[in-house]
Amino acid sequence: MINRHEQEKKQFRRLFQQQNVDKFDERFKVLEAFLKLEHHVTRNDILRQLKEDGIHLDDGFVNTSMELLCRFGFASRVAFDSGEDILYEHRHLGVHHDHMVCAKCNAILEFKDEALETLQQKVAEAYGFYMLQHKMEIYGLCSRCMANRKKRVPLCKAKPGEKLIVKELEAGKKMQLRISSMGLKIGDLVEVVSNGFGGQVVIAVGENRLVIGTGMAQKIWVQPFGRMSALKIDSPKGTKESFDAPPMDLSRMKAGQEGTIVRVSGETQLRRRLLEMGINRGTTIYVEKYAPLKDPLELVVKGYHISLRIEEAANILVENVIFKKR
Repeated sequence: MINRHEQEKKQFRRLFQQQNVDKFDERFKVLEAFLKLEHHVTRNDILRQLKEDGIHLDDGFVNTSMELLCRFGFASRVAFDSGEDILYEHRHLGVHHDHMVCAKCNAILEFKDEALETLQQKVAEAYGFYMLQHKMEIYGLCSRCMANRKKRVPLCKAKPGEKLIVKELEAGKKMQLRISSMGLKIGDLVEVVSNGFGGQVVIAVGENRLVIGTGMAQKIWVQPFGRMSALKIDSPKGTKESFDAPPMDLSRMKAGQEGTIVRVSGETQLRRRLLEMGINRGTTIYVEKYAPLKDPLELVVKGYHISLRIEEAANILVENVIFKKR
């Protein structure tokens, strides 16, 4: 790293002197302070480092110097959706990485995956697109925040983009009726669209958007849905336990598995037909077998044997999936 930084300083001297950039010595000190800092830094971080070095430069000068560093490829200017100030990171030529950003603590994790880089190039080529540059930002919760998170949280604490399952309505009968009339029930899979604007939570339930006030959102307890749900984390009472297995599409179940239907989606006509066949939320469904070519699959619902095509089964979400002999 030291050799790389020395190379950066050498190129800085050559380029800035060739371009007759003003106040060369002071701007070189900004570069040195910046190189002493790792990862993602703000302008204030650079000002603090300069102060530690016994150098006092005004904010405007540091701003213009960092813009020049970005222009000549010594730094990159990044801004994440977390709302933090503009950040700068070292830009080493020929080295690329992407980012994971924690929506809770704002931690930024750098990662590089060669298989992912190759896949992106293949996708661009498949669409006849010539890729000049790209960036990937993955937003979620880091392992530390997940470890400190309780199993169930009130909806008002959920993060935008998070997928959750409604587990409990801690409300009186009147509010429960209001929640039900909105089309929200225990077992529903929801996605948080936004949280905090005007004290409201906007969620998506299937193809419907619902706006829920903070008071009501505090009464709706949800559980994360997805691969990270399998982590063992604290329950509300402080005891260690693991999440239930996450729901899955019926089309992914294996012969001999049984589960409980959580949601039936699809276009209106298809959904109506599925409901008429007895395929509705809360019903137990059993996968008896697949046809020789894996399509259709034979099912048992309420004691009746029915057949569904794989593409139709993909519209049915099932939880508590287990193998069961019949």
